Amino acid sequence: MTVLELKKSIHEKVDSLNDPEYLERLNTMINQKDEVIEIPERHMASIEQGMRDMKNGDFLTLEQLEKRYEKWLKD
Repeated sequence: MTVLELKKSIHEKVDSLNDPEYLERLNTMINQKDEVIEIPERHMASIEQGMRDMKNGDFLTLEQLEKRYEKWLKD
């Protein structure tokens, strides 16, 4: 589908909508398209630590976590 065809299809669908809540959500989504999400510094520190942990192999696989979880449930 070309961009022009896609726009036409979207316009037709929007024109047929009568749900104000849905239209508001759609409008919000379109208006926020170019907004940059800023991650707070306290969260960035955690993200960076997690990335360092992964690089150093300091993490559990899903299988390891499931085994620990099963053990916790038994205790």
